[in-house]
Amino acid sequence: MAASVTLPAQAERAALAARHGWGPDSTPAPLATLAAAQAGLHAARLLTPYVTAHTRNPAFTPDELRTALAPGGTLVKIRCMRRTLHLWPAHQAADAHTATLRLRLGATLATARRHGLTKAGLQQWGQRAVDALAGGPLPYRDLQDHLAKQHPDCADIAAVRLGIKWAWESGHITYRNTAASLHREERQFALLDHAHPGLTLTGPDPRAATVALLTRYLHAYGPAAEGDLLWWTGLTRAEITPALAALHGQLVHVRVDGLPDELLALEEDVASIRSASPLPADHLRLLAFEDPTFKGYFTTRSRYHDPAHTARAFNTIGEVRATITVAGRIAGTWAWDKRTRTVQSTLFTAQPASVRRRIKKHLQCAETFLRTEPC
Repeated sequence: MAASVTLPAQAERAALAARHGWGPDSTPAPLATLAAAQAGLHAARLLTPYVTAHTRNPAFTPDELRTALAPGGTLVKIRCMRRTLHLWPAHQAADAHTATLRLRLGATLATARRHGLTKAGLQQWGQRAVDALAGGPLPYRDLQDHLAKQHPDCADIAAVRLGIKWAWESGHITYRNTAASLHREERQFALLDHAHPGLTLTGPDPRAATVALLTRYLHAYGPAAEGDLLWWTGLTRAEITPALAALHGQLVHVRVDGLPDELLALEEDVASIRSASPLPADHLRLLAFEDPTFKGYFTTRSRYHDPAHTARAFNTIGEVRATITVAGRIAGTWAWDKRTRTVQSTLFTAQPASVRRRIKKHLQCAETFLRTEPC
């Protein structure tokens, strides 16, 4: 591992914004390219991937995302890092799935045991779900009812649901939202090979998958602390350490002005980060609730927000709210009010009148976008 270098904080923030598609010179990119640049698009909340795409490309339409997730599309929705939903380019999804598979199967099995279901029983219900989908996709409720009717003597609703979850977490089946509005969800399950022909999610080597996942993380978020890696992936130190050792020759120790931690970056990325031009003082973007950019860090969150405003920028379970950024740092929050179909906002500190006017314009743009489809 190369010796430590020091990077200007402003250059680091500018480089991150550029990589993630919201810098001043960023041009709209295809959704798969956007997802790859951020090591997966966070999708635990319905609106998040739509708003993430819109903040990077004002011309984005919700149908583009629905098309990308349709059978044969460029994106696949999986639960992976921190056992949360992400959208990955189909050709990269296997590494994220495989590296985090242990976490998800372990959690599903633990839940099943609390319901008196053994691993063998869970796997049996999972196979039943796979068999039920052989004839084509089914809405979640229809799949659940079909399984209960096919096996009335042993059908417990918890077992049925856990069987579907096991088949999904294992990578045999997949689901997508078929609702015609970005504000609603209608889950439809299908065999993986029907939804994404030729795609295999579960790879043979979790360690190699972890190395690939960390490489993509560092390309997207480096420089980062080991604590950031642990937070983002949800993996244990015992899993992270061997992967970092495998990357030893590609890593460099980095310090960023204002951060106390010694960070890690891929050596090939350091020069472009160092040479990035600082964001203009009035550079402004609205970012989504749980936007990937701000979800990428924990130990070094102070790079993009004032710790005095942590309780305002994050909710009680640590989720980052939808934010207003000025020069790459969180200056306030905004939120969509589903009842009134309006956008509300709060600034943490006073901003110049010119910046406030631009913030208002961005908020109006977000409101117009979110009103394009019915709640």
